[in-house]
Amino acid sequence: MAMNFGQELQDWLADRARQRRTQRAIDGLGRDWNRGALQQRFDAAVAGLATRGAEAAAEVARSLFAEHDWVDGLIATLAAPMRADPFFEPPFRAISSDLHGGLILFESEAMSIAAGVTRVTELAARKSAKRGPTSVGFSGRVSVLKFIKAGGALLSLWEAPPITAAFTAAAAGHCRRTGELRLADGDILTVDGRHQGYVIERARANLLILQAEIALDQAPLSVEYDSATLAYVGCSATGDGASRIQMLATLLRKLGGEGAFEALAGFLDHPDFFVRWHVMRELLGIDAEAALPRLKRMAARDPHDDVRRAARAVLDRLQAPRPRKAA
Repeated sequence: MAMNFGQELQDWLADRARQRRTQRAIDGLGRDWNRGALQQRFDAAVAGLATRGAEAAAEVARSLFAEHDWVDGLIATLAAPMRADPFFEPPFRAISSDLHGGLILFESEAMSIAAGVTRVTELAARKSAKRGPTSVGFSGRVSVLKFIKAGGALLSLWEAPPITAAFTAAAAGHCRRTGELRLADGDILTVDGRHQGYVIERARANLLILQAEIALDQAPLSVEYDSATLAYVGCSATGDGASRIQMLATLLRKLGGEGAFEALAGFLDHPDFFVRWHVMRELLGIDAEAALPRLKRMAARDPHDDVRRAARAVLDRLQAPRPRKAA
């Protein structure tokens, strides 16, 4: 008999004891995982990686992925409480996109490890859409992927100019397709997202993937190119710190309040050029007159070409003579 989920949810929300039992089960599994042999193995493997660089971390990830029997054990461990309690949630941070869903099983300063499924139905829907594939992404990080179930997938492989701290839109160039790779179950692929990317072109079934994302030596940006024209499309920050500063700057500008301007002005010396420019835009939104001297300095002295160019363009607009009103 099918469960009336709406009524079941209402009953669960009205029963504090059931809610506490659910939470105890979630917390208990989280504690067991953190104290378990696999987590300890991960901890030991990444110890000391912070000073060894992305290539060493990728080698560690490949060794960790050599055997994957533990994934079956993890699935069984999660399945039992989920069958017993429809409101049980795995004690892991979830990741989700229109094609892929999964759980982050391990996180450290050097890398994170996730297990997830790429859904063939959503992939097919995207490929059959009018526009089809439109972009190729370069993550800015080294990734190691193990295709536990490859789904008969075909990958296209891509390269682009290296993403560095001196990256500019003007010098982004074009990406290029370098080949194809037909996947088999158990294949391990290392992708240097600082200049390499891939696209899943087609698959016969869902893909079950282990993925290590390496934070060491990452580029400041992830970059996107158009798959038809091969031209640069846009970029975004890879680091959580840079993204948080950008969000904070926008929030402070919207909230206003005394001290917001000076609090943000200190980030005009941030090492990431896109953070400096984002902060300047928010400062102009808070108080354009007070920001003007800083905008002039940025237009003249910022070390990044794109920032100087953008600052000069805004400065020219602000200083342009206003047309006289007709008498």
